[in-house]
Amino acid sequence: MTTRAEAERRPSALTFWSAFGAATIALGLYCWTRWFVHGEFRRPDPGPDAYHYLWYLRGFEIAASIAGVVMLWHWVVRPWRRTRHVPIDGKILLGMMFAYVVDPTLNVFNSAFAMNAHSVSFGSWGNGLPLGWSADQQRFAEGLLWAPQLYMYFGLFAAMLGCALLRQLRRRCPRASNATLYAIVFVVFMPLDCIAEVVFLVLPQLYVFPGVPHDFSLFPGRIYQFPLYQSLFAAVFAIMVTWLRDSVDASGRSAVERGVDRLPIAMWRKHAMSFMAVTGFCAASALGYFLPYGYASMSADTYVEVPSYLAPAAYCGVAGKPVCASVYLDRLGHGGAP
Repeated sequence: MTTRAEAERRPSALTFWSAFGAATIALGLYCWTRWFVHGEFRRPDPGPDAYHYLWYLRGFEIAASIAGVVMLWHWVVRPWRRTRHVPIDGKILLGMMFAYVVDPTLNVFNSAFAMNAHSVSFGSWGNGLPLGWSADQQRFAEGLLWAPQLYMYFGLFAAMLGCALLRQLRRRCPRASNATLYAIVFVVFMPLDCIAEVVFLVLPQLYVFPGVPHDFSLFPGRIYQFPLYQSLFAAVFAIMVTWLRDSVDASGRSAVERGVDRLPIAMWRKHAMSFMAVTGFCAASALGYFLPYGYASMSADTYVEVPSYLAPAAYCGVAGKPVCASVYLDRLGHGGAP
């Protein structure tokens, strides 16, 4: 029998993840407000170079915006109107919207990621982040009509696909351990991410990777070069949100929310704690991708000359800027002049 003291004691996982989610939401509100009021909310200049895929970019922005609205209606608004409850899929969507705040951390160690300034963009809030203080990050061209939506549908659809694969594997291999099954799904995610990113995002130059390690990349030396660690860390992100969705029990609560229903608090507070816990885990999933990516980008030794519309936030590796940190360290390591 559960005592009153046990009922009032908050589960440690719920407490941690809801606190982390509250910090993520607070950070997002602070960064986005600071970005707007500090005069950094300005369109980055795409420059004079011709961009031949503008038709694709505009189509992608329209499709992504429509998809984002449809997904929010289907998994958030409609369930809330019917039951006054948002299922785990809707919470992942909302959580990913706030996890998007960490996006500028990709360039924290090296100028390794560049977005297209022809996007509907007003720069970046990177200067407000604790780990977003790379030079010129206020000019990083965050594509506001497609980049946040990437978090939403990549996060949710990856979780859905991962859970579907896990169900199939559990039926076919009932004796396999969870670790084995998750490892198989992880391996599946990597080539899927690579194909999707190269075909739909990198080749039409919605974003590119200016610096990559030559021996661990596809198409090194080309504008569409692609570092394979990108798919490795994207798979980390995907497997984390897959685990979150896979952990949902019969009551509809995931592992990070479990125990919220037995707390003697108002229903609106239970909804808030549940949402913040999922948001915290979504942010941790994004950081589990971005922070190792930033570190791995220090191995880059092959840089391409990017066109002007991909260079507004480039603080190294382009004409008129110093060499990037990875090249500097590589030259020092080989006894050359920095």
